[in-house]
Amino acid sequence: MDASDEAVTETGQAPPDRPGGGSVAESRGGLVWEVDTGAKPATSRPKAAPRPPRWAVQGKASYGRGVKRNLPQKTQPPAMTPKRIANFKAKQQETLDLFRRCQQAGTWEKLHRAHFDWWMFPIDDGSKQDFNVNSEADVEALRGNEEWLQGYFEGVRLVCAAWGWDVDSACRIDPLAPGMGYTGWDVRLAKICRSLYLFEQESLLSSMQKFAREVQRHEKGGANFFYGTICLDELLYFELPRRNEPAAPADVPETADQN
Repeated sequence: MDASDEAVTETGQAPPDRPGGGSVAESRGGLVWEVDTGAKPATSRPKAAPRPPRWAVQGKASYGRGVKRNLPQKTQPPAMTPKRIANFKAKQQETLDLFRRCQQAGTWEKLHRAHFDWWMFPIDDGSKQDFNVNSEADVEALRGNEEWLQGYFEGVRLVCAAWGWDVDSACRIDPLAPGMGYTGWDVRLAKICRSLYLFEQESLLSSMQKFAREVQRHEKGGANFFYGTICLDELLYFELPRRNEPAAPADVPETADQN
């Protein structure tokens, strides 16, 4: 290796940035060697292009996770029947009960550990098909159910509170209560942002994207958002409105006293 391609710094000190490209740091014998990779710095890379709803571009974009993520759906997705809506609401209320107990007891770490994204923040490519939205009609059916919609808003607020974010004021909660804070579970943040994009909740989405930028700048030290090897950076670039025709109004209500 040519010495001109390397730089040596003392252990414990980050090597200097290379404005012309990326680098990889390796530890060798108590020294850090920075090898120029030629990669562009993150700020110079093309921004992630948000995927349209799956039903709008079937088979033309990458959806889902795992080895089958690029394959189009082969089976007819379930329609949003009254039975499905009732199931969404039942699971939502069960989960909200947990969230409220965590809030009242200050046990935010229990909320972090729970699994609920599929029915609390529906998206178009989740791993549990029964809780996916598969068309604009599905979106309208859920959004048109006032009980479900209010629970959706409350769920977003309480998950954000667990992360130390006041979603209505779009600012960090200070001081943080024990157990609050971002846990590095990027896929949950990505699902919430995509769900808000699909359900066209502009003010909440804007707040969540501001939070994501804060997390990227501070907690992640400028790193990208990932689920395994899948980059989730589209969450930063969702824009509303996402379709030409106006969506049915579903404004965020005033925050109720939850104490």
